[in-house]
Amino acid sequence: MQEVGQQVIVTIIASVILLIFIGIILLVLTVTYSNNKRKMIKEKELMKVTFEQTLLQSQLEIQEQTLRTISQEIHDNIGQILSLVSLNLNTMPTSDPGKLKFTDELVTKAITDLRSLSKSLNPERVQQVGLKEALEHELKQLEKTGMYATRLIVEQELEDISPEKTIILYRIIQEVINNIIKHAEADEVTATVSTDATYDIISIKDNGKGFDTNGDNRNGIGLQNIKNRAALISAEVVFLSEPDKGTDIIFKIKKNT
Repeated sequence: MQEVGQQVIVTIIASVILLIFIGIILLVLTVTYSNNKRKMIKEKELMKVTFEQTLLQSQLEIQEQTLRTISQEIHDNIGQILSLVSLNLNTMPTSDPGKLKFTDELVTKAITDLRSLSKSLNPERVQQVGLKEALEHELKQLEKTGMYATRLIVEQELEDISPEKTIILYRIIQEVINNIIKHAEADEVTATVSTDATYDIISIKDNGKGFDTNGDNRNGIGLQNIKNRAALISAEVVFLSEPDKGTDIIFKIKKNT
């Protein structure tokens, strides 16, 4: 009888141990499955982000190549044709010298404007002169329209930014200025350049109508394009704006990234 009791106890203990062992196995399998699932989700999200960034990078490369071609075409062909037109005007006899002089001035202005446009489109030139000078050129072009007062404030010189970052950041700034022209209803634009221990900082501020940063405009295509491009160069973008109080867009480019 005692042996039967001992066998029952042994059986119970063995059953408990077996159940604990099975429970441990199930727990390990559950944790492993959960970890693998989280890892797979992260990898999927990373692949999505990588794909989107690669796609955007490819689009930007195609855009830069197109702009490079247009810039060269303006410089080599259209500029040359207008120069010949100006030369012919200066050697053409006319009974109205004043009208001829005025026409020559218009052609000269067209040549100057096209050369400025060619410089803006050419990525190599932007990389050569640096971001500050390229930004100054954009502001001058904006001011030449007669519709805007502009200024560039350099609180501290930007430290070395790679050529690749320079051209992407410059195109982002061009898009910001284009958005100001199309939507802001502003007449003043101020660019501020500074740097600190962690970031190179560029601010583009206007005195236009502004917008509600918590409203529907915050997810507009233009703003989203700016964010996506900034992400390519590990730049943070801060939008400061209120209705009727203008807009300040701040780019913080992390150093050594």
